[in-house]
Amino acid sequence: MIPRIPDDPGARAERKANLLLASEVMRGQAALAVDDLGERADRWAVRLMAWRNLLANPLVLATAGGGAAFFAASGPQQRSRFWRGLRWAWLAWRVWRRPR
Repeated sequence: MIPRIPDDPGARAERKANLLLASEVMRGQAALAVDDLGERADRWAVRLMAWRNLLANPLVLATAGGGAAFFAASGPQQRSRFWRGLRWAWLAWRVWRRPR
């Protein structure tokens, strides 16, 4: 429900001032929200570009190709030993990186 516009000039001026203040606050909040959203998008873009550059590295491509060839050529027993070694390496990495 929209309140009626007062007939008193003093009350009208106060209402106008309140509306202008509310409008200014809302514009400020909207600008802060857009800035925050822009900063988040920039952070994701930087991460995406870093991954893109990493995946375009010839050494990474050669390693991925070698790994794919290993899995294609090795039997299930070799793969199981490889995965076991990877799990132990991952566990060692997690323990080493744990905050002290």
